[in-house]
Formats: sequence, C-alpha cells, structure tokens
Amino acid sequence: MTQQHITEDSIVLCPICKRGKIIIEEKDADDVPLQLILPGSKRKARWYIKCNVCKSQIGITVKKQ
Repeated sequence: MTQQHITEDSIVLCPICKRGKIIIEEKDADDVPLQLILPGSKRKARWYIKCNVCKSQIGITVKKQ
C-alpha cells in the first residue's frame, strides 16, 4: 500500500519518482476508489501500469472499504 500523490488537476503521480502521470481521475465519478501497490509488495495487484518516466511497474487494485 502506498500514499497516492494527487495534483490539483486530479492526476495521480507515480509513487516511485513522483513525476510520471499514472492515472487521470474524474472528480465527479461514482466509481470504486483504487489503490496503488508498489513493486515488491506482498499484496497482489489486479492490474499493472508502467510509469512513463521511471519505467516502474505499479500495481492497481480496488480499495477495500
């Protein structure tokens, strides 16, 4: 589990380099919140995305409520 860095424009930045844009969020969406998972974490991710800046593979899963 990692702290998500969200900019003013609702862009989630890479938790590794804090420069790459991982996800652009819609502020008024009714979707389930997502959680980013760092490489090497014991937690399993459902989806993966690669940072276009540092090339780290970031896991994404549905956040448990």
